Amino acid sequence: MRSIAAAPLVLSLVLVPSVTAQQNPFKVARGHGSLQVDYAFAGNVQGTGQRIVSGDRILDHQTTTGKFFGKTSTQDTWTLMTPDSMYSADLVKKTGTRSPNMLPAMAKAYDGLDGAGKERLHQNMQDMAQVISRAFGTGTVLSGDKGETKTYAGEKCEERTFGSFSICSMQGEAGVPLHVRGSLLCVDFEQTATAVRRTAPPASAFEPPAGVAFRDAGMVNADSLARGYVTYLASQELADSLAKAKAQMAAAQQDADAKGSAAGPAARQPTAEERAQQRQACEALKNFDLGKAMSDATHRVVDDAVKDALKEKQNQVESGAKEKIKGFIRRPHF
Repeated sequence: MRSIAAAPLVLSLVLVPSVTAQQNPFKVARGHGSLQVDYAFAGNVQGTGQRIVSGDRILDHQTTTGKFFGKTSTQDTWTLMTPDSMYSADLVKKTGTRSPNMLPAMAKAYDGLDGAGKERLHQNMQDMAQVISRAFGTGTVLSGDKGETKTYAGEKCEERTFGSFSICSMQGEAGVPLHVRGSLLCVDFEQTATAVRRTAPPASAFEPPAGVAFRDAGMVNADSLARGYVTYLASQELADSLAKAKAQMAAAQQDADAKGSAAGPAARQPTAEERAQQRQACEALKNFDLGKAMSDATHRVVDDAVKDALKEKQNQVESGAKEKIKGFIRRPHF
């Protein structure tokens, strides 16, 4: 199910706070009071989720089911961010980890950069998101273009487009999406807010899940790691590396366009029928049971090997019998 999980993973990369705005991208903006948002997931990943924001604590709980390579799997995840820690739990496996919350240290490291470093960091983050977007097929541009204002669960949000994803973030509440939709690696993903409550959550909402023992992630010198990460994001080294990657991708795209132009039809946009065929191929891929196919292939190979061995043995027996008969016939009789 790693392929299904890729959609929200890439989405989290393109939702890095303030990628385009010239402000501290690591400073978590506090909302006004408490907020509880319920979600429904649709598409190839279905289920429910909830986000609770209260002061400086943010909790997410998602229970989803998806199918890929013929296997259906359920994920039940619980995450909590506090001012100093990040908790993550797999409620199916009953395992959890605790690590330092590096965002405050990263925000402090960002404030220590000079103007050129801050500008380069923002550009590097935007270029990195674009490179990742192209690599995963989510589109060629992560512009963050603002779209229309929409309403979900009685609340207004501002929609922005990031490649093949659209995100409608709640007005006045940074980092709280009301609707997310996109497609990645043949996986259609949609998250829609179904209810929004501005009431304080019960105290039990932030209690650790029952039966989960959180182990320390083993991260040492978190402050140094945060400074090193921010310094790298603002470095000319990263800028040069991203520029090289973008140039290589552009050259590859030009090659593909040139070949398409020479071939004629390859350069055009796919027709509705071709898109339908692509969709059918995706559906076939989701229902293709890789494990069963490999098992069947193994059984066929073993069966063929056994049959060949038995046939060889039979040939040896028959050949031996014939030689004995020939020897008996040639033997002189007195």
